[in-house]
Amino acid sequence: MAALDDYLATLTNDNDKLLATKMNEIITEALPDAEIRISYGLLGYFQPKQVCFFGINKNHIGFYPTNKPIEQFQTEITPYLHGKTTLHFKKSVSDIPVDLVQNIAKWNLNN
Repeated sequence: MAALDDYLATLTNDNDKLLATKMNEIITEALPDAEIRISYGLLGYFQPKQVCFFGINKNHIGFYPTNKPIEQFQTEITPYLHGKTTLHFKKSVSDIPVDLVQNIAKWNLNN
């Protein structure tokens, strides 16, 4: 939890902290054995390889699953895809696509 606490300390408002905590819960549920560390200013999940990252940005939640699952989840990620490998979610807990995040994390772990 040290990495999460360190990351939360970088956020300036309560909504961003809530969103970061929720994203951490979602990913940790899918990857209970992952090591969490700050990497590139983001929270990264490693088991032992890098599986995914997320960050709370000014206007969105950025989810960075690396490039491997992009083709596998092409249909599901289309509404969120920005650039080649970045997904943007609205800054609302109810708008986080929980199943998609967890499915990508699990798939990335095993592939």
